[in-house]
Amino acid sequence: MGYPVEPYRRDPGAGSDQPSDAQAERDGQVWSSSWTAGIGERLRSARRAAGLTTQQVADRTAALGYPMARASIANLETRPREKIYLQDVTVLAAALGVSPVEILYPLEVSTVPTATPTPVGVVRRGVLRNTSTQVLPGRTQRTPSAVAWFTGGYGRVLEARLAAITAYGRFEARGQLLAMLIEEEAAGTLEARAQTAGAPAPTEFMRVLRMEVYDLARWALDTIATYEHLAARVGDTRPAVSDEEREIAEHVAATPPAGYIQDPYERPYVHGVLTIGASEPGAIPFYLQDDPEDRWTPPDLTRPATAFETAPEDPPRRTKPKPRKAEPWPAPEGPPRRRSGGGIEAPGL
Repeated sequence: MGYPVEPYRRDPGAGSDQPSDAQAERDGQVWSSSWTAGIGERLRSARRAAGLTTQQVADRTAALGYPMARASIANLETRPREKIYLQDVTVLAAALGVSPVEILYPLEVSTVPTATPTPVGVVRRGVLRNTSTQVLPGRTQRTPSAVAWFTGGYGRVLEARLAAITAYGRFEARGQLLAMLIEEEAAGTLEARAQTAGAPAPTEFMRVLRMEVYDLARWALDTIATYEHLAARVGDTRPAVSDEEREIAEHVAATPPAGYIQDPYERPYVHGVLTIGASEPGAIPFYLQDDPEDRWTPPDLTRPATAFETAPEDPPRRTKPKPRKAEPWPAPEGPPRRRSGGGIEAPGL
C-alpha cells in the first residue's frame, strides 16, 4: 500500500490561499498533541482492562529490559506530551499484552445492532468505535485504511474480523427466527397466525428459511476462516466468535436441508408470504428476503474495502449471479451445544 496522501509542501510562488509556515506548524502541533492524547487514553484503557496498576506496568517494562518509571507512565495517561517515543509505545504495549498498533490507533471493536427489525432480537454488526483518524496534519482517513498503510496489512485483518462478527450475527438472528417458527409450527399456532394475516400456508416460507439459515451458516464460516487466515499471518490469535458459536455454525452448515436449492435465485420467492411481528401500532413487520443481504452470495474479501463503507445509492436489482462451485462442508466432530445466552439449538434446525 502506498503513501495515503501527498504531504503538504509549500509553493513559494503560490498565493496566500495556501497556509503559511506558521499556520502549518501550528496545525502540526495540534495533530501531534491530539495523537499523543489518544495514545494516553488507549494506554489507560488497556491497563484497566488488564487489571494492572501503573506500578505493575512499570515492573513489567523493567522485566522486558526497557524500564519506565511509574510516574512517567501515569503522565503519559493523564498529561500527554506533544511527542512520544515509539520505543515507549512498543514496550508499554508488550507490557499490557496488546499490539502496538492498538495503542497508536483507535481500534476498539464493538458489536452494535443494525436497523433491520427482527422478532427475536437484533442483528449484531462488528464496528469500530472510531471510523476515522487523522493520519497526518489535516489528512483524515478511514481507520482501517490508516492502519493498513502504517502496518502494511493489519488493517486488512481488522476488516476481516468485523466482517466475521457481522456474518455470524446475521446467521444467529435468522437461526433464532427459524427456531421460534419451528416451535410455533409444532404447536399448531403458525398456521393459525398465517390464516389470521390472510397469508398462504407458510410451508414454502419455512422451506426457504431453512435454506437461508444454511447459507448464512456457510457465509459465517467463510468469513471466520478468512479472518483466521489473515490474522495468523500477523500473529493475532483473538477469535472473531466463541468456540461454541462456531460449533453451532459448523453443525448447521454440515448438511443442507431437504430439497435444498443451491442457487438462491432459483428458489420460490416468498417475500410477503408471512409477516412476523408488527403487533404494535406503527411497528415494522419483518419479511423474509426483504433485505438484499438475505440473498447469500460469497463475500468479496479480495479487496481492502468491506460492505460497511457506504450503502449503494441505487436499490439492488433482482438479477441472477453467476453459478458458484459447491464446497464440501465437514460434519462437526462433537455434539452441538445450546448457547447459554438463549441462542439457537442446532439440532432443531
